[in-house]
Amino acid sequence: MHEIGESGETLDLLCGEQLKIFQGKKGYRFSIDSILLANFVRLKKGERMLDIGTGCGIIPIYMTRRGFQNPMTGVEFQPGLFRSALKNKAVNGCDNVEFLQGDVREGLPEMTKDHFSVIVCNPPYTPKGTGRTSPDNSRHTARCESELDLTLLLSLASSLLPRKGRLYLIYPSKRAGELLYSAKSHRLEPKRLRFIHPRDGEESNLFLAEFLKDGGTGTKVEKPLVIHKDRLYTGEVQSYYSLKR
Repeated sequence: MHEIGESGETLDLLCGEQLKIFQGKKGYRFSIDSILLANFVRLKKGERMLDIGTGCGIIPIYMTRRGFQNPMTGVEFQPGLFRSALKNKAVNGCDNVEFLQGDVREGLPEMTKDHFSVIVCNPPYTPKGTGRTSPDNSRHTARCESELDLTLLLSLASSLLPRKGRLYLIYPSKRAGELLYSAKSHRLEPKRLRFIHPRDGEESNLFLAEFLKDGGTGTKVEKPLVIHKDRLYTGEVQSYYSLKR
């Protein structure tokens, strides 16, 4: 559920109203994709995580509220989304999370090689020059590869991760071949894949991927993740909206 807050914001109450997320009523807003990705991530004790294009901070804040106390850093290019992330950090009491505003293409002092063991990103899905153009600049930047394309993202992730560091992405199934081919060319070996289906019997529209830098060959394809059954979330997806792991 959500309520209208001040200055055109909405307050979304998740996980039995124990997770509070402020975001602009207009512009880019997070979707279930971020929740699915957060639940696919494997994070070991003490590992540092970087979230590229963190938006309102949903992934690190959600993961923290579900019990992870790892140091997490979210980087956001857009000032409005960055302000929402700071507000969400404060209202949810996430002291282990840090948010930075800046352009990852230019690098940031805190983004040093081997500092992060894990990188997470819910990247733009639409290649530049294709698809419908959103009149809202915030949505366009988040959804279209106008600022950060796939090749640049993978190159950046590979340059930041140590050997055996991990990258987690959610991406359109129709671009699976492109992602896997490009990742391998950047020393990122696919280790786990899970395809997402809107409903049982329907084709996959998205998939989750875990990459290991300088990892050996061998990929595990996990059971499909079905989102809806009889117009409701499946039991697994419903469990994601609880703060219990």
